[in-house]
Amino acid sequence: MLSLVKNNLKLFFKNRYLSLGFIAFFVIINAYLIEGMYKLSIHKDALYYLQISQKLSIVYFIFFLFVSYEYLMKSKNDHILECFLTMDRGILKLYISKLIVLIMIILIMTLNVMVYNYISYFATNIKSISFAYHVFLNNLLNVFLVSFLGSCIGIIISLYLKKFLAYLLMIFLGILVSPISEFVPYVFFMGFGIDIYPLREIFNILPPNLDWFEETLYGLSIEPYRWNLQAFWTCLLSYFILLKFRIKKSKLLNFITMSLLLFSAFNFYLYTNSGSIVKKDYNPKGYIAFDELYYRHDVQKEETADFSISAYSMELIIDRQLYSDIKISLNEKKPLDSYKFTLYRNYKVKKILDKDNKILEFKRDGDYLEILNPTSDKLEEIRITYSGYSPVFYSNSQGVLLPGSFPYYPIEGYNKIYIKQQSVFIPIAREYNVNFDATIKSKLDIYSNLNKDKNNFSGKAQVMTLVGGFVEEKKVGDNTFYSLVLKEQDITTLLEVDNLLKPYISIFPHIERLNIMDKKVFQIPGTFYYKVLGGGIVSYSDHIFVRGLDKDNLTYGFLQSTIPQDSQKMEIKNMFFEYLIYEDRTFNIPKVQFGDDKAFELRRLFFEKVEELGEDYVIKSIYDFLCDKDDRRDPISFIRSLTKGGL
Repeated sequence: MLSLVKNNLKLFFKNRYLSLGFIAFFVIINAYLIEGMYKLSIHKDALYYLQISQKLSIVYFIFFLFVSYEYLMKSKNDHILECFLTMDRGILKLYISKLIVLIMIILIMTLNVMVYNYISYFATNIKSISFAYHVFLNNLLNVFLVSFLGSCIGIIISLYLKKFLAYLLMIFLGILVSPISEFVPYVFFMGFGIDIYPLREIFNILPPNLDWFEETLYGLSIEPYRWNLQAFWTCLLSYFILLKFRIKKSKLLNFITMSLLLFSAFNFYLYTNSGSIVKKDYNPKGYIAFDELYYRHDVQKEETADFSISAYSMELIIDRQLYSDIKISLNEKKPLDSYKFTLYRNYKVKKILDKDNKILEFKRDGDYLEILNPTSDKLEEIRITYSGYSPVFYSNSQGVLLPGSFPYYPIEGYNKIYIKQQSVFIPIAREYNVNFDATIKSKLDIYSNLNKDKNNFSGKAQVMTLVGGFVEEKKVGDNTFYSLVLKEQDITTLLEVDNLLKPYISIFPHIERLNIMDKKVFQIPGTFYYKVLGGGIVSYSDHIFVRGLDKDNLTYGFLQSTIPQDSQKMEIKNMFFEYLIYEDRTFNIPKVQFGDDKAFELRRLFFEKVEELGEDYVIKSIYDFLCDKDDRRDPISFIRSLTKGGL
């Protein structure tokens, strides 16, 4: 076999068309990667370089699809097959040796890309073994296995089809697999309301999200479902290849053939149960459209709960998605007919039990869960078992982004959680603290605003935040900073927080009571920035979310924590802080940009009042409005009512 492999390797490079094609491929690939190195010198971002390098996946697929076909057809044209027909299993040995040659070439070209990626890794001084492993897995999945799949398709086409039909099919497959074909399901869905995305996704073997912003907490998409899809196609195609060489007397070969078919079916089942994934395209079940399509209808409710929560006892498993078993201790002034909660709609409730483990009936209406009380007594405790995921706030074995501002566990009452005009989530929180005790099983190191003891998280807080992925914990003075590994920050800025807040003492009389000590600071990834109201800057009594450690972000985050949480006032609150922190940039926006668009009505009115009544008066009035829990006017009515001398 070894000599056969050597001879076939020589034949590959002796063939003028194959060797010239390989040289051209090698030159183009390296020219592209070298150009990427120039971009790296500007961006200084290893994840960015990894992202652009993985765009070569389609080039590798097409190259090895056509090359493997031509390489195998060469044997037929040179009548080599006739020589091996006389040998025992000669044809099978010939094809195996040729496949080994193709695998060797694929391996060399995969290492080619990998070398550049590790140069960028060391050049950007990233000290993360997990990211180095992430680089390896991406190249294995997106370059090596995609190329191998292309070779398998080329081989099977050479076995079953004539040249004209073979080339038609290969061209069609190249288009089908490439990003070019993504517009077809988009047109069907947007134009006719027909969802053919599942059919397109079966052929989507290339890495997704490469033309979208980087997700620095998560990295590139290498979720289990993508490995399952690759295994499904590879095993299925290998089955048809071996079927061509099936030998009745060979029990081993027959066993391997059937095993490939069964393994292919098993992986297809796992692929269809993908769980939480990050998919930034226009698929109606993806990051962009899933929530936009749902919340464009009038589906949200707001209703204050007639009870409060004293404690959560949680058992969470984070694997392909979130699996939750939660006990909720209730504070009830009197027995209630039903208990109303907010829980994101894509978490499917399996069962709900009372304190005696008796099943409770419930009603589910989107994000809202109503649990019925069959007795005239207080329930005192409820146990809810559910599982699921959000396309935005992911929870799987690759990354975890479960901020306490998002109802991934039941929150008392009905809460509005989404602003459809801006396509962003509203951070929600209770005004009081609750006892949390959570046990979490995950392959990742999970970090939280709560106290951590191995895989147990406990403490008293307004909400529970969980993050995992490319994040690390850093102690800075009395604060803890959870930094994104791939975004270097100057953490010494945290030591200057007191000085940063001093200019705002006249506006924020409560700032002296602000507890800066022991507050945890979480650096947010791109998803949080784009999909949470206020650019993702959210504050709680024990932790804050910021985009970075520059003085503006820190000031914004810490000042926010002095004002009560109120979802109805969230929009004016964010506008208030944006004006304070970024006054020059905000005030210089041409007012004509606002026009008559209702989405900008509040901002337009705000600027009109600043010009009419003066900045100091308007700012002071808004601050008092934000701090007054009893003032339930909507922000636009409040702004309209501002007059000199009183409200």
